Amino acid sequence: MRLLGNTKSLLLTGLADVRSAVQEESRRPGDRFGLILMIASAACFALMAAIAKKLLPTTPMQAVVLSRGILMTATFVTLARQQGVPILGHNPPVLLLRGLLGYGALSCYFWSVQHLPLGDAVLLQYSHPIFVAAIAPFFLREATGRWHWPLVLAALCGVALIVGPAGHLRGPALIGLSGSMLSGLAYMAVRKLSKTEHTLTILVWFPLATIPLSLIATVHAGRAAIPRSGLEVAGHLLIYATALLGQVTLTEGLARAGAARATAVTMTGPVFGLLFGWLLFGTSPAPASLAGTVVVIAAVIFLARRVRP
Repeated sequence: MRLLGNTKSLLLTGLADVRSAVQEESRRPGDRFGLILMIASAACFALMAAIAKKLLPTTPMQAVVLSRGILMTATFVTLARQQGVPILGHNPPVLLLRGLLGYGALSCYFWSVQHLPLGDAVLLQYSHPIFVAAIAPFFLREATGRWHWPLVLAALCGVALIVGPAGHLRGPALIGLSGSMLSGLAYMAVRKLSKTEHTLTILVWFPLATIPLSLIATVHAGRAAIPRSGLEVAGHLLIYATALLGQVTLTEGLARAGAARATAVTMTGPVFGLLFGWLLFGTSPAPASLAGTVVVIAAVIFLARRVRP
């Protein structure tokens, strides 16, 4: 009961922090609405994971990646053509690299969702800002503040509590952590591409690059990849819908809110992961995971607030 109380306390604290952030006075019109959109995005991506775990627990995850990739590609290609945005872009090799990194991250995420408590899987995925913060100063030559590296170290210690509770490593957690690192690299590629490419061009290449490899894996899985009920078909469609809504709210939120505050508010994703895990699966985090979650969220929020433009 104490652990359940701690979980509720974390959820309430996280939501209180979000409410406080939204109520802060903004220097730019639309900033408050942008933060609300970022919260909605975090909720959508956590719900996407919950749907995959609830409705498609035995479906080969590459089949889920494939259906999501096809539907998302069709949507973004249609939007790009309507707006006259070039699909090939100016830097196809880096666009392809970003897409392949995203494919690896998405595959690891869906697999970890099937094999870990939902809250742990979502938290590990949302730890990618840690790896961006650790790598960006070297590859993107971004400036660091006084507390940058201590906060990165603290966040990594929090991740270690989730990946290796009681001193032993969990294989599924390592898969989830690998997905987070790939996400961090993908975001760094997006930073580079955003200087030369239209947003829709970048959005098209991500799901497009997931199709070939996931198609091969899905064909190899055979009949197991074919939906066996209307509920499984609904699961595929709901994953597409939540992913699309999450991507749209994320893009619009970033356009309206400052990057640092937006990143901090996005860390409500793990809070939603804990909430959906508790409501849909009746799971509560282990003490080590709960402690790691608190440390990671706090460290990432402080890192976001200290990032330099």
